[in-house]
Amino acid sequence: VLEAAAGTCACGRSVAPFVRSVVCLDATPAMLNVGRAKAEESGLANMEFVHGLVEDIPFEAQSFEIVLTRLAFHHFPNVEKAFAEMARVVKKSGRLVVIDMEAAEEELRQIEDHLETLRDPSHVKNLSKREFLGLFAAHDFQVTRQESTIIPVSLKAWLALTETPAGLGEEIRARLETELKGGPATGFKPYLKDGELYFEQRWILMIGLK
Repeated sequence: VLEAAAGTCACGRSVAPFVRSVVCLDATPAMLNVGRAKAEESGLANMEFVHGLVEDIPFEAQSFEIVLTRLAFHHFPNVEKAFAEMARVVKKSGRLVVIDMEAAEEELRQIEDHLETLRDPSHVKNLSKREFLGLFAAHDFQVTRQESTIIPVSLKAWLALTETPAGLGEEIRARLETELKGGPATGFKPYLKDGELYFEQRWILMIGLK
């Protein structure tokens, strides 16, 4: 298994007990070091941690039975190149697994991405379900499974996770509160829960067979 854009290798560590070996690839050594330490704590001895870019995966074609990536595609400036590289290293009859956030409806996508980028400057754009299906089709994958899941997110916790500067966080909060009062939609679909501001993320899971 290859986990591409692995971060701290959460997915790789979760599947490691069930496969022969896992390679975690990421562009940030500090993230890989966290993943390595957590793997050692869990006694996972079948994992390898590789520094590198998804857009230039340092492995030969058809090297992996499974390639998976989670919450990474919205960070890629060139999604076509990233997908092509993942597809290249999947073996024939292997699987490519993508989990990521789904874009808001077309008329709200730019607003949603703008607020996402205020919170996290590494955000580029969310892709739609149609765009993900197009990537799989372009590389001759048969999509054998697709699921959409609504994820409730606390605005406070979401902003804290990326240590968003207070001013930018308040700008995002103001936009969501304005929507709650009947103002312009943002694509976030905010709501109150126990007096705290929440919103919805839509996550997509797609599995493609090569």
